[in-house]
Amino acid sequence: MTQPAGSFNYANPRAIHWGAGSLAQLAPELKRLQVMRVALITTRSLVAEATLLARVRDALGEAEAPATELVSQHAPMSEIEAVVEHATEIGVDGIVSFGGGSAIDAGKVTAVKLADRRGLAYRGLPHIAIPTTLSAAELAGGAGFTDAAGDKAGMRDVRLLLDSVIYDPELTLATPMALWLSTGIRALDHAVEGFLADGSHPFSDVMALEAIRRLFDSLPRAKAAPDDIGVRSENQLAAWFSFTLPAASAGGLSHVMGKQIGARHEIPHGVTSCLLMPHVMRYVAREKPERVARVGAATGSVKDAAGDVEALIASLGLPQHIAEYGIGEAELRRAAHDLGDRYPANDLLEIYLAAL
Repeated sequence: MTQPAGSFNYANPRAIHWGAGSLAQLAPELKRLQVMRVALITTRSLVAEATLLARVRDALGEAEAPATELVSQHAPMSEIEAVVEHATEIGVDGIVSFGGGSAIDAGKVTAVKLADRRGLAYRGLPHIAIPTTLSAAELAGGAGFTDAAGDKAGMRDVRLLLDSVIYDPELTLATPMALWLSTGIRALDHAVEGFLADGSHPFSDVMALEAIRRLFDSLPRAKAAPDDIGVRSENQLAAWFSFTLPAASAGGLSHVMGKQIGARHEIPHGVTSCLLMPHVMRYVAREKPERVARVGAATGSVKDAAGDVEALIASLGLPQHIAEYGIGEAELRRAAHDLGDRYPANDLLEIYLAAL
């Protein structure tokens, strides 16, 4: 059979390091990028883990981090602007983000805004991420933040793409298990939505199916052995594999619907995937039964991929019902209506109510 013509743009960072002790790559990466003064962007919870933050600072090599910049969940733009102002005052030539998606997305936007101030139209400031969750924000050329109204907004710019990622599982041990596992489901959502995306994407299809298999295998083992560095490294590799088609994955229906209720109601991204993904899969299966069946081959049952995902989420002890967050039908109607210019509002409401 003749294969259809197509094209693929690989949109992950140039350098990805993984495994226990890979933090040692931070200094060589900063030297390669000719960075001497970094803005170290992280979260309050990681600042409280003084030993981990000290390890990151000690790994800077010849570079220095004159200040630690803090951001909250969902990366409020007001906080990002404050980071940009302070980084301008102290003078930095690179970014190191240490944390989950909020810290990394804040680092991306900061890198581009600082570059704009310096008239660098062709790239953002060099940016290295050290992720502590499985959200895979470090792999995408886009960034999410929360606007002044508390709604989720986004920014797309090729300059947002990071230069380097360091997946050191030793730095994830302080991440609460519920957060680790829920962001693992977020990674699963990336893989599923990327595989179910419209168009032909043979390279990322292979990676997505392998990510699904690895996440189904390794997430339960992470719950059973929270301190197992090897298993956490397996989780990180699977999350990387899940996101080789970033734009299509992040633009999938589960992601879009999750973002709509997440920022408004302070629900983390990983949890919105737990709440919505199985129901979105059942909806998509009406139009793409063969593709969803192929997902089922990776999840185990073949016939009921959505049921497999639901069972995995339940086995991990993660949330499954929107009502647990004090949200009712009225709020879901508003969310569906606000997305009605992109998808049929009645269909979206049907999915939201199924997850209620």
